[in-house]
Amino acid sequence: MADLALSNSLIDEYVKYRLNNNYDQSIIRKLFKYIQPFSIKSDNICMSDPSMPALLENDPLIEIIEPCSDEELVQNTILKFMITDNDSPESYKILYLDSPTEKLKPKYGATYINKFGKDKAQEHIKFLLSDASYINITDAYIATTRNWSDNKALIASIVPNINIILTIIGADKGNESVISESKIDELKSLLPSLSEVRANRLASNVHDRYIKTDKIKILMSSGLDNLLLSSETDFTYIIEIL
Repeated sequence: MADLALSNSLIDEYVKYRLNNNYDQSIIRKLFKYIQPFSIKSDNICMSDPSMPALLENDPLIEIIEPCSDEELVQNTILKFMITDNDSPESYKILYLDSPTEKLKPKYGATYINKFGKDKAQEHIKFLLSDASYINITDAYIATTRNWSDNKALIASIVPNINIILTIIGADKGNESVISESKIDELKSLLPSLSEVRANRLASNVHDRYIKTDKIKILMSSGLDNLLLSSETDFTYIIEIL
């Protein structure tokens, strides 16, 4: 089963690219932001050349399948959507190559079932933050009494000690107040080169926990404290390039 589907026009461009036949470079550059293994129906027009199946059968991105409707094609993919380069009305074509407001985007991440390997996650997140122009950390319970001692040490280990603004968005108790000035001062003492450390109120409609910079957003499946090596709770992080 293929991961996703492509519209016929995008299949044509990919086949031209694969055979180096006067393809549209702009479309191919955009397509490669999203492309995963996809299916080509055996009755697709690009397959009318009898030599084509042999030319494409070893392509790791292509699965040649029996004829079917476009809707059936999409339903037989893992991700259940088709990438298209035109604003088609069909509901199953939900990823538009040229749409600036498209919500579906490539994301990268990893899951750690318990504490093993979380040192790698910490190191990766530290590298991700190393060239940030600013850092916002959103976690409703980041500064609760149970979590704060470990969380502030973790923040100090992954946030670069450079001239940028760090903003902590959360609360000491529940979602009613921002983090106390004394805790902000503790972070300042641990990261003295920061230009500023701020505490902002968590919006009432925010549940997700994430770290955001000018370049990326790291969505965390659970609180920052579960990134700690001492935590036995599973932890997943997903990176979106902004």
